[in-house]
This record gives sequence, C-alpha cells and structure tokens, in this order.
Amino acid sequence: MRVFSISVPRFGERSEPERGTEIERRMALSACSYPAGLFWLLAMQIRASTFKGDRPTCPLDPDHKVHRHGSYDRYANCDDEHDEQKIDVGRFLCLPCGHTISVLPDNFLPYRSVSVPLVQQHFDAQANPQHAQEPPATQKEKGCLKRAWARFKQRVAPLSAVLGQMIRPVKPTAAQLWNQLRRKSNLMAILLDLAKPFNTSLLHDYLCLVPWSSSTG
Repeated sequence: MRVFSISVPRFGERSEPERGTEIERRMALSACSYPAGLFWLLAMQIRASTFKGDRPTCPLDPDHKVHRHGSYDRYANCDDEHDEQKIDVGRFLCLPCGHTISVLPDNFLPYRSVSVPLVQQHFDAQANPQHAQEPPATQKEKGCLKRAWARFKQRVAPLSAVLGQMIRPVKPTAAQLWNQLRRKSNLMAILLDLAKPFNTSLLHDYLCLVPWSSSTG
C-alpha cells in the first residue's frame, strides 16, 4: 500500500522568488506529497496592519474560527547571520477552510530581506537623482537594493496595467511610475494598496496574495 506524507515543511521566505515562480515551487511540493502541496497552494499572506486584534479573520467567512498555527522565521535584513536576529512571522489556520494565513510585519518586503524604509529611500534616489540621496547601506544591502530596482523596472508594464488611470503617463518609465506611486503614499502604504484590492505586490505577483475563493474553501 502506498503511503502519502501529510507533513508540511517549514518554509521561510526566499530572497529571490523570481528565479522560479512560486507556483512552480509549490507544485514541486505536491509532486512529493499531494496533501502538503495542496496545503501550501492555499496559503495566504497578509500584512500586519490589515486587521485589528490578535489574529486575522477568515477572508471567506468572518465567523470561521481562526487558530494560531505556529510561525516561521526569517531575517529582517540581508546582513543578519545569527538565529537571534531572525523575526518570527506568525501563521494562522482557518479550520473550516483548511487554509493558512501568515502575517508579515509592515516594514518587511515579501520574500526579500531588506527593509521597506531602505527600499523607499533607494527608489526615491533612483527616480529623483537630483533631489534625493542614496541611503547609507552595507555592500550586501546595496546589492539587494540594486536587484530590487532592476526588478521594479521589469514591473512597470504589469503594474501600470493593474493600476490603470491611477497612473497618469500612458507608458511611464520606472522613475515616472515610482513618482506616481509616491504622490500620496510611502512604500508601506503602497504595499498595502497593491495587496488589497489588487492582490499583487511591488516586485512580484505572489501567489500568496491571491484571496481564497469558495471553490478552494
């Protein structure tokens, strides 16, 4: 008799998910263990300031019971090396739906160990070199910031299509798009606005930002 494992690996956030799409990574899990793969395909990530209280509500039914389901840890900064520098990211489980929700601190970028304020300062300097200065950064941070801006330049067309008339130039450059995003908000608020209602993020269309549907509940 063939036995399938139902154990779920503890995965933190990878720094460069665009090297392989998240859907491919999670489908690879399901090839080894169908229940585990399905579990992770239905995982969702939200930001801490999107709810009040000690736990989020189920996005399908607010009356569902949501339980604390442990946590995973990740480094807040790319220069961190020791376990004591890791930050716990809380996870919750909706038992009726069978899905998990992880809660990312607002000053974290999804899947990148570089702080939101540092990225904001770097993007400001890239978009407005005559008016904004580059933030102080270590060599590792400079590498992370350089890759983040390069990734953002690849995201200009998809983000412009999603945001539509909210962006004034029809075909903006990366600098124009960033300045349009920054007209009213800081990066922390921009990430919240992109996550809801647009179900996306600044640097990638992460599968974990797609809300559950009744067909998967």
